[in-house]
Amino acid sequence: MLGADHRHLFGPRSFNGTLHGFLLGYVVYPFAHLIGAGKAPRLWLGQWPDFGYSADQRLRLSLDQFRIGPDGGLIFSAPPRWAIHKADEVLAAERKRVVRGKRGLFRNQGVLSADDAMWAALRILREVPAVAAALAGRFEEVLIDEAQDTSDLQLACLEQIHGSGRLDSLVMVGDLEQSIYSYQGADARACRKLAEDSDLEELQLNENHRSSQKLCDVASHFCGRGADKAVGPNRDCEIDPELFLYPADQPALAIDHFRQRLAAHGIEPRDACVLARSHRMIARLGGHDELVKPGPAVVALGGLAATLAAGALDRWDVARAEALIAHGAFHQDPTSLEPETQTRLRSAARSLIGELPPLEGDLRTWVISARPIYGAALNRVTDTPRHQPGPMLKAPKKFADFAVSDIFARPLPDLAPRTVHSLKGEERQAVMVVVKKHHGADRAKQMQFFENSLGDQGASEEEDEERRINYVALTRAERFCLLAFPDEDRGHAVARKCEELGFVLHRDG
Repeated sequence: MLGADHRHLFGPRSFNGTLHGFLLGYVVYPFAHLIGAGKAPRLWLGQWPDFGYSADQRLRLSLDQFRIGPDGGLIFSAPPRWAIHKADEVLAAERKRVVRGKRGLFRNQGVLSADDAMWAALRILREVPAVAAALAGRFEEVLIDEAQDTSDLQLACLEQIHGSGRLDSLVMVGDLEQSIYSYQGADARACRKLAEDSDLEELQLNENHRSSQKLCDVASHFCGRGADKAVGPNRDCEIDPELFLYPADQPALAIDHFRQRLAAHGIEPRDACVLARSHRMIARLGGHDELVKPGPAVVALGGLAATLAAGALDRWDVARAEALIAHGAFHQDPTSLEPETQTRLRSAARSLIGELPPLEGDLRTWVISARPIYGAALNRVTDTPRHQPGPMLKAPKKFADFAVSDIFARPLPDLAPRTVHSLKGEERQAVMVVVKKHHGADRAKQMQFFENSLGDQGASEEEDEERRINYVALTRAERFCLLAFPDEDRGHAVARKCEELGFVLHRDG
């Protein structure tokens, strides 16, 4: 993008790409042998080895659900639903097994997850300072865009490179008020600490080129630096931010109200978006009372079918199909197979994609019809596959209650509910944020956050990321934003506080 924007061709002495790619190319790939890699390192994007928690084969865990932090400690980064409320217990019980499994894959096959690759880079830079010094001397300047999204491991790598004393310039461009990816390791405080420890000069950017001044003013209540100055084409838009109280057990009605308000303001639905904090809430907004959870193989096949139907298939999709077949046939990474087998695998992957059933009818029928197609793909590469299609492509009876197109087909851009994270970096003329009714199992504790942040004491430090998520959500809007709360006592109390901030309450009719 930099090359296209500035009409400048980056030569061999420059690098233009992600920080992840930078550390892979200049640290991990050439120097992984220094920390014990038995083979050339490679990222494994397929299915990882799994195991039963405490020998219970019904409670499955996978090695890639854990990552290593900058201090070398193990982090349970993606716990399955059954483990969410006992993550510390699971981590303590399975720490040794996970570390042993990850270490064995790295030493024997050079296999790394995307997160573990950054840990490998950090180990190399720490244990072999000459590598950090050589890398710092290789480039005059390192410029990090969207620095607020940089993971804790990547920040630690930058600290080692800058700390070598050979880097001429380090530039970090970002908005810490938009740091919302802690589940991927992003850490706003660590980002600021690196900037301070590196004595970087801070230049404040407080102009908003997207939203109206009215939107900037209300969004400032979820921002640590106060209101930005609107300077873009929508700066003088006079549409007030609004509130709506939806029937607490029927959140989907909020979308009907939003559609009415869009019409009143002359905004097309295709230029608007509905945002929620959880996939469960998104399912309810879409008219489902429960969110269906297909297994990973079903998700992979459904994603391939949707991508093919959208005409967007690329080589990475073919690679995913190869990985799925290799796992079912051999329980192996495709790149570890013999050349002749890899040739059969590529042919089987193309056939699999081309023969998948269309995304029509209910999910259960679709999965059952996909089984023989997947089984045929396995048989194209081996007569004795390690796994059978039935156990890999499970189709419980409740799947019959869901249209397969609702699960896998790419939604039309007409008020299809999305997560806040999925809209990051984009904008819409209008945005509605639907706040769910308080429930003890709600990890985001949305309603509790609004009560605290708009109360006398303000949000706690633990709620900082929830505050930033709401700031990001509101500032995706150019002209109009709407907050929807449940029509019950807690929702009423929060709505009254929001009215004091400049929101206007509207009711149907």
